Amino acid sequence: MPWWFWILLWAALLVGSAVALALGCFWLVRKALRTLSDAGESLAGIGSGARPVLRDATDDGADSPREASGPAPGSAVFGDPDEMLSAYRRGKSERRDARRARRVARRAARGQAQSLSDLGLI
Repeated sequence: MPWWFWILLWAALLVGSAVALALGCFWLVRKALRTLSDAGESLAGIGSGARPVLRDATDDGADSPREASGPAPGSAVFGDPDEMLSAYRRGKSERRDARRARRVARRAARGQAQSLSDLGLI
């Protein structure tokens, strides 16, 4: 092979590497800026002292937000362990029952078959 072929080959390899590196950097910068923008939007609500908005447990996803209620964050550290455990288990069963009720209602609305355990028959 002639000597100029090797120069062209290495030049093409270097240009291709530079283009790939530039595209990768461009993609990385755009992704980082998008992440910072999303983080800034979510942190803006924290600084204003706004309480988080949660969906109602019996809601099927419609727009009826409610304010977060319940004990203040960190109060479980100083609470009675037995009381905290019972509150945790009570909340867990309430959430499970709410999910089950939403699932039964959704399947009934779509005309799908119901699970026997969801209906309480098993």
